[in-house]
Amino acid sequence: MNIIIRLREKYATLLSDKQIPLIHSRIRILTFGLLLMLALITVITINSLVKSDFKTALRLSISIAAMSAGLYFLFEKSRWRLAGHLFMLSLCSIIWTNILFYSFGINLVTLQLSLIIISASFYILGKNWGIVYSLINVLPIILHLLFTHSQNGKITVTPLQLNNSSFMLALVVNFGILIAMHHEFFKSFFKSNSKERELNIKLQSALKEAQEATRLRSDFLSSMSHELRTPLHAVIGLINVLSVENPRKDQEENLAVLRFSAENLLALINDTLDFSKMNAEQIVLNKSPFNLTVLLNNILASFRPKAEQKNIDIRLNLDFGNLPLHITGDQTRLAQILNNLVSNAVKFTDNGGRVEISVSIKNRSQDHISLLFAVKDSGIGIPRNKQEIIFEPFLQANNNITKRYGGTGLGLAIVKRLIGLHQSELNLVSEENTGSVFSFEISYELAAPIVSQEPEPVNSPVISTISNLNILIAEDNIINIMLLKKILDQWNCNYSLSKDGKEALDMVKTGVFDVVLMDIHMPVMDGFEASRQIRELPDVNISKIKIIALTASSDVDIQQSFSYTYLDDYLTKPFSSQLLKEKLEGVVQQLSGK
Repeated sequence: MNIIIRLREKYATLLSDKQIPLIHSRIRILTFGLLLMLALITVITINSLVKSDFKTALRLSISIAAMSAGLYFLFEKSRWRLAGHLFMLSLCSIIWTNILFYSFGINLVTLQLSLIIISASFYILGKNWGIVYSLINVLPIILHLLFTHSQNGKITVTPLQLNNSSFMLALVVNFGILIAMHHEFFKSFFKSNSKERELNIKLQSALKEAQEATRLRSDFLSSMSHELRTPLHAVIGLINVLSVENPRKDQEENLAVLRFSAENLLALINDTLDFSKMNAEQIVLNKSPFNLTVLLNNILASFRPKAEQKNIDIRLNLDFGNLPLHITGDQTRLAQILNNLVSNAVKFTDNGGRVEISVSIKNRSQDHISLLFAVKDSGIGIPRNKQEIIFEPFLQANNNITKRYGGTGLGLAIVKRLIGLHQSELNLVSEENTGSVFSFEISYELAAPIVSQEPEPVNSPVISTISNLNILIAEDNIINIMLLKKILDQWNCNYSLSKDGKEALDMVKTGVFDVVLMDIHMPVMDGFEASRQIRELPDVNISKIKIIALTASSDVDIQQSFSYTYLDDYLTKPFSSQLLKEKLEGVVQQLSGK
């Protein structure tokens, strides 16, 4: 009794170690088959000994030994696969000896055993061993049927066999084993399907929750971006206004500190928002022609003041010289990549160092060009064991770098993902205390040279300067209104104010305005809706009015909005007064060319 209890405990332990329903089914089929076949063969062996059929008893004793060994490995060693092989081999030996030693060769019991082997080998040991054991027992049967005519190609049950208790017992037990095996296997199959359905339901629920969390996070960051950019726009704008009002020397220094801090805060907001958009896969590359040479020279010029402060030699090397190179691609994202890399190079290069931006042509065809960009510095370098983690978000080579140089650790993560969007990779070669080289290769389509066409002279232009423009400001934030008034007053512009989109729409209907500076987020009616209704006005001259959105939303949010099509242009806050002036001058040129 204790032995049975111990075996049951071992069997339960074996099943508990295997959490997969299919494995449970395999072990149960094997256990059921071994026990039942062992009992059957033992009974037949004893009956053979009673009838002095020693040949049969000896033959079956080998199978009893193999199955007993299988039970030992199953219960004592938990090696159920080895037990399965012993079970299959013992059954195969019975079929082979039936064919070799008996004149009837193949009978119904032999075919039953063959079906058991085929089914059990697949169910217990899998498809590969199932094929092996199926061939091992089926081929001898087929060959025997082909080359012998002992039963004229028929499988019969003789009266003698019907009266043989061992034969009938084997017949019944074999049918029982076949039924039990299929029942157990398909029970586990449906149980697996049931669990799979439950897991799929849970997975779908988790996926919806993750998507909702991602949407909420994106919405939150977009909202926070807007809320942070709005006051920051006023800070940077007023700094720019104060800077042109002849400040004293000490005031210039204070304004420089304010500008530096505000720009750093803006960069932090932009990096966080860009990283969020990339995680949500909301950034798509825009293709438009641009002059690469001009872009690179502008980037160099923007970093030269910072480099001069640290006495850093910053230079640009182009293997195509200063000749204009016109290509088609995403100018904004390329500038963002290079700005991040050059900013890091300048930041981590000490006084008296060197930073070099180089661009070389790798391949060029009639329509395409492959360019190798590299940013090299003589800065602090990156240890070899840290060169992988610096591309992970929010991580830097060590904490001392964060304390000494600042930064969020997002710059290189953003660069790597932006380069990935260009189907390329960011490569790094760096040595500690020597410097670093970041390089990447991007292929572009060649574009036709951008020729700036001089507007044809107009005898009596309607508008010659932005001071002649009639501007409508649609803005609800009192600080932003004050800032815009100060900026426009510098250029002696004519402007009127509206506090929401509905009021702006009513004022536009008067037909006295040339351009609308439209805020997007306003009460009563937002800027997008106001722009849409303006475009639907029946008076074509009024509906075609120039609309420039002034918004604290990100570029991605604006461009992904369907209502973006109602705008002529947009500026994201905070923007420089010079950029606004350029937009207004563009309106003047278009109106003058009527």
